[in-house]
Amino acid sequence: MILYTIVPVEVVMEGSDSYQPVYTELPWKGGGTLLVEQCGISSARVVRLISSNAVDYLDPALQPGSIIEFKAENQAQK
Repeated sequence: MILYTIVPVEVVMEGSDSYQPVYTELPWKGGGTLLVEQCGISSARVVRLISSNAVDYLDPALQPGSIIEFKAENQAQK
């Protein structure tokens, strides 16, 4: 990406080096693992899918950048 601006680079890039994402690995029902970044209390953004099943990579819900919602165990049993 090229950014044409009269603003100095130091001002444009200010704060970008302090961003420290926290990633979590979640087991996925197909036997794979999702690397996610927490977005909220019950949602996460998919960063990476790790699976030996090629069909998992065709699922649009698992592509990087997708938001997944998850429930607590006690809510899922009701």
